[in-house]
Amino acid sequence: MARVPITRTTVPETGLNLTDATFATLATGVDNGVEVPYGEDDLIALKNDTGGAAVYTIKVAQPTKYSGQSLVIPDKSVSVATGKTLLYPTAAIYRQTNGNLFIDCDVAGKVLALALG
Repeated sequence: MARVPITRTTVPETGLNLTDATFATLATGVDNGVEVPYGEDDLIALKNDTGGAAVYTIKVAQPTKYSGQSLVIPDKSVSVATGKTLLYPTAAIYRQTNGNLFIDCDVAGKVLALALG
């Protein structure tokens, strides 16, 4: 299975009720998650309603200038307890060469990209 592209949800000036928002459900496994366009001021909502622990992985883009030094920057792992939703800020280091963020999960967790800017 491949990554599924999702779109960013714009947060209006009046706010956004997260309980009414549509989250994308991730397929489990490495490289089976979602990809979403990077936005500098965006937040990612990671929702775990699976009934157990969830570990999300936000892939780090490996800078080519470090490849000759055999340096690898580890991906970011984010744990979300069952029944919880965590807001996580985006960062440029997560932006892949195609301009997207790649997010995976070890269970069928849910994700929502919130465009703030």
